[in-house]
Amino acid sequence: MLYLFLSIFISTLFGISFKIISINNIKSFQAIVINYLVAGSLGFVTTSSDVTPLTIFDQKWIWLGIGLGIVFVSSLFVIAETTAKSGISVAQVANRMAVVIPISVAILYYSDALTLPKVIGIVLALIAVYLVSHKKEEGIVKKKLWWLFPLIIFICSGIIDSSINFAQYFLLNETDFDAFLSTIFMTAFVFGFIVLLYQLCIQKQEFQMKAIPAGIILGVINFGTMYFIIKALNSRIMEPSVLFPINNLSILTLSTIISVLVFKEKLSRKNWLGIGLSLLSILVLGGLLTFLF
Repeated sequence: MLYLFLSIFISTLFGISFKIISINNIKSFQAIVINYLVAGSLGFVTTSSDVTPLTIFDQKWIWLGIGLGIVFVSSLFVIAETTAKSGISVAQVANRMAVVIPISVAILYYSDALTLPKVIGIVLALIAVYLVSHKKEEGIVKKKLWWLFPLIIFICSGIIDSSINFAQYFLLNETDFDAFLSTIFMTAFVFGFIVLLYQLCIQKQEFQMKAIPAGIILGVINFGTMYFIIKALNSRIMEPSVLFPINNLSILTLSTIISVLVFKEKLSRKNWLGIGLSLLSILVLGGLLTFLF
């Protein structure tokens, strides 16, 4: 149970880190690039796999890892921007509700049973993402692409979860997951670094030295989010179908409380309704209503 608590805590901390980065006027993309270098390095140092950076390209999952690295760095930048401009709750709902995508993929391609709770949960999740993205500014609804960033987070997170599930089913053995994840992190760093060089050399943006410690801390936290959820799964304290919804439900609830009480974020009735539906969706998808009662 300790690993589950640590997963909830560190994942919540990861989500609010981008709000702290924004408040301190740190360029999020610079911190994100450094973060992936740190997270990838920690992964290769701590892995029990025989895979090393020298044998990476001999692995059958290498191209999936490279593709996911590009998705990782892109989605994390959008999460950072969404957190800074629309709030922690918006980014977290879009991120956590993406669980419906791997569930849908499992139903379509892995012969998982299509049940009424799954249908209800998926519909509730889609409505929740829409409602929680509906932000107002000085009484006027933001019309220009106000829905686009949360939608990108939703889709990218779903692609990531579905692809990792595919890798676990067909490509990875018991010891290679750490190396696979580290490859994703390092690929995200490489592509992010290329973009960062373009920003610095061509666009003449200034590099912020304070992005270095921010990126290091973010990288340690990022690595921790994956490390503790894997440890929680391996501890077998409960079935994954129950553990994941409890994990997501707790992160979403805690993030919302912190966003309102600590960062004084204002949520409309539609936002609160969206958050409520997202929590209900997680309960339904995980079968937690039956589990609890």
